[in-house]
Parts: sequence; C-alpha cells; structure tokens
Amino acid sequence: MLRLVSGGAFALASLALVSMPARAETTKSFQVSADIVKGCIVAVNAGGQWGKIDFGTVSGVASGTVDADLLSGSVGGIQIDCTPNTTASVTVDNGDHAANGVRRLGLGATAYAIPYQLFADGSSTPWTTQAIAVSFPAGTSRKILPVRGRATLTRPMAAGAYTDTVRVTLTW
Repeated sequence: MLRLVSGGAFALASLALVSMPARAETTKSFQVSADIVKGCIVAVNAGGQWGKIDFGTVSGVASGTVDADLLSGSVGGIQIDCTPNTTASVTVDNGDHAANGVRRLGLGATAYAIPYQLFADGSSTPWTTQAIAVSFPAGTSRKILPVRGRATLTRPMAAGAYTDTVRVTLTW
C-alpha cells in the first residue's frame, strides 16, 4: 500500500527506481606510467673492481716495455652501460704513486717504482687525466672502453710486488 503525502514526488521517484533494473559499471580504465631518467653503470668483476692490469712476472734484470690490457672478468676494458641517447665522460687520476705527473707502480713504502702509462680506446696518445667522451646513440646501451697499460722496465729492479691504484670516474 502506497500512501501519498506532501512529499508525493519522492514517493513516485522511489517507485520508479524500484521498477528499473540495476546497472553496474563493468569496465573502467586506469593510467600506468614510468619516468626513465638518464643513467650509467659500470660492470664490476667478482672482486667488486672495474678490473685490473697485470703486467705479469718479470725478471729484476729485464729492461724494455711490457704491455697489458685492462681485464674485468672476461671483458677486456671498462664495460659501461648507459641509457640510450646519453653521452658519458670517463676520466682517470694519476694513481697513488705518481711523481711529476708520471704514473708509477710502487713497491710498498719504498722509493722503488716502475713508470707506466695508460692508453684508452685504441689511442697511441697516453691517457693522462683528460676526459674521454663515450656516446650511446638510440638503440645502444653498452660500450666497452679498451684500456692498455705500458710499463717501462729499467734494470736493476728490486724484487717484490709493485702496485698502484688508479681511480676512474664516470659522469653523464
């Protein structure tokens, strides 16, 4: 039984709602997005380093030059991965034992040293502290920057393990 009172329009509207079938929205859309920023990484070997140059074992009475490549695991050189359309810059310092701008392999805290040079990207010009540009055009995200070292041996040399640490900086 339906009673009409002063709100008769409300009662009629309620009646109309009851008689209409219910409608539920069954599809809806939402947005998905991501912002990709330019960036670079350098692959490291199992020891957490970018690699090493090992001139090997040499006699203390040897002279001349010895060449060796930078190796990082099975990769020859510095492996750089960057976002496509990025230009990166790679620089090196002179190492821990440099004297007068010459890199040297040092024998602990002694005065014994073996001078050496670095060469990058197939160049015959020594790589001192100048930046090397590495570009990653569209479709390219990995480059390997080959690095070669050349030690100059002068005899006699004291026996021992000669080392140096060179810091490489990658910017983009």
